[in-house]
Amino acid sequence: MNNQSKWRFVGFKMFIIYFVSMTISIMVMGYLSYNKAKEIIQVNVGGVALQTVQQANKRLEMIMDEYESRSYFVFSYRELQKGILGEFRDNYERMQNTEQISKFLSSFANSKNDTANVFIFGEYASSYNYSLTSSPTFSVRSPIDKMKQEQDWYKEIKDADGRMVWFGIRPSFIQENQSSEEDKPVFCYGRALKDIWGNGEIIGVLLIEIDPSEIQQILSEIDFKALGTSIIVDRDNNVVGDSDGRSLMRPFALELAAEIESSGITNKVLDGKEMVVVYDQMDKNDWKLVGMAPAGQLVKDSREIRLYTFYLAIGFTVVAVILAWTIARQMHHPVQILLRSMRKAKEGDFEIQITNHRKDEFGILFDSFNIMVSRIKSLINELYIQRLLKKENQLKMLASQINAHFIYNTLDSIHWISRIHKVHDISTMIFGLSNYLRISLSDGRDKVTVREAVSLVESYLSVQKVRYQDKFEVNLEVDSELLDYPVLKFIFQPLVENAIYHGIENKKGTGRLDIRWIQKNGLLFFEVIDDGVGITPKKLKQIEEALESNDFTQEDHFALKNINSQIKLAYGEQYGLDLESGLTGGTKVTLMLPLS
Repeated sequence: MNNQSKWRFVGFKMFIIYFVSMTISIMVMGYLSYNKAKEIIQVNVGGVALQTVQQANKRLEMIMDEYESRSYFVFSYRELQKGILGEFRDNYERMQNTEQISKFLSSFANSKNDTANVFIFGEYASSYNYSLTSSPTFSVRSPIDKMKQEQDWYKEIKDADGRMVWFGIRPSFIQENQSSEEDKPVFCYGRALKDIWGNGEIIGVLLIEIDPSEIQQILSEIDFKALGTSIIVDRDNNVVGDSDGRSLMRPFALELAAEIESSGITNKVLDGKEMVVVYDQMDKNDWKLVGMAPAGQLVKDSREIRLYTFYLAIGFTVVAVILAWTIARQMHHPVQILLRSMRKAKEGDFEIQITNHRKDEFGILFDSFNIMVSRIKSLINELYIQRLLKKENQLKMLASQINAHFIYNTLDSIHWISRIHKVHDISTMIFGLSNYLRISLSDGRDKVTVREAVSLVESYLSVQKVRYQDKFEVNLEVDSELLDYPVLKFIFQPLVENAIYHGIENKKGTGRLDIRWIQKNGLLFFEVIDDGVGITPKKLKQIEEALESNDFTQEDHFALKNINSQIKLAYGEQYGLDLESGLTGGTKVTLMLPLS
């Protein structure tokens, strides 16, 4: 088998498709390999970043340990507690105490040049403040008022019962008497002061404000080499420290892991960008030092791998496009030819033939399609057109038979009545007959309006009332909305005729005939109800079987079969006649038509 013959078979073409699929698989594998390499690089870089954060965290904890050690000096200074409680024998002793406290706080604040303010809020005799924000200032104040004692920060320090309370970098709690230059963020912490020389009760609160430059310097030195940022968040996920002060006192935009995880690395999306987030928890106060950097910047070293993978994928893609184009030409083109031809045949064009000659499986399909269309065209010519002509002739034959049947009966009635009565009622019957014939002819039309059909039935009844005298009463009801709908001419009068001849004529005494044209659920219902002798169940079953049969050679129930066939031929198989009859007599015939 040569290469040219191989191309004739779909199986060989499917082999090419599999080859393309394998090529795509290689591309997917390359993509996944690149992503895995990128992930490994990102994990390694993240590990280094976490170590950097942990080292910075240790430096911050050392600084905070030193801050806590400073507070012990104030906590244990006896003269300060004496001044807060006001335990003086005279004014001279008070002045001596105030001078000693001033020297102590000056030494305390100047031991390192990072202290901004030292606030000692006494609850008994005095409060003290030493400030270094602009120029060294020592002041003695009255005991803390109730308003400050109700503030949250004051309550938090007192509730800690002497333990350290850390507030982080924030605006000063004490804004009074500060200039705009002094209104800068400070690192705040505090603890309650106790009467350690007495009963140990809380006598005041120590609040220290530190210049945050050293802490901010540590945060800015955390280098991710990727335009990253570092912040400190408290246990409520609020920012209590950053390198530039722009995020202070705001909720952190990302939710970190649970508190049981003291440190970790995670990927988060922040402002539409994927970020690598590393964090480490402080042992001292459950704060977390958090470092963030764009994930793309951290894995810049994977750029060479990405470029190599990209070029490799481009090369395979070009090959895949060429192969896909070839497959599309070999497979898609004949399928489209077949589909277009089938669409034309569906629309009724049975002259269509596929002239594209092939030697593969599509060639067999094309030949089979041409044969099939030719056979369908032949069947239509032989059967469908003949059947339509047969039905049309049948409709005309049925209508003419019904007309002749009534005319024969009417002429017979006129003959006998003219012989018996000689003068009366002849004019009435002749008028009714002429009106009936006029509507029946109706210029050769097959359909009339409901209004004309009602007039046709009324003309027929006028003749029959003369013939039967007082044998029956008629109640005729017409829905006025139906009067202008078109209907077949000869489907209503025969049902009235059957009701008279087979129901009321054989009844003893006077009968009643109810005739109705009504509409329900978008359909027209014509009902003929008589209180005559009725139909036995056996005969009713025979009539129903006759209505289902298409055999018109039998004369039994010929009129009903004609009417039922006319309806089904003209309107559809779902429409036609329905008969009901009770055991005690009476018959109801219902004719159902669409309103169209």
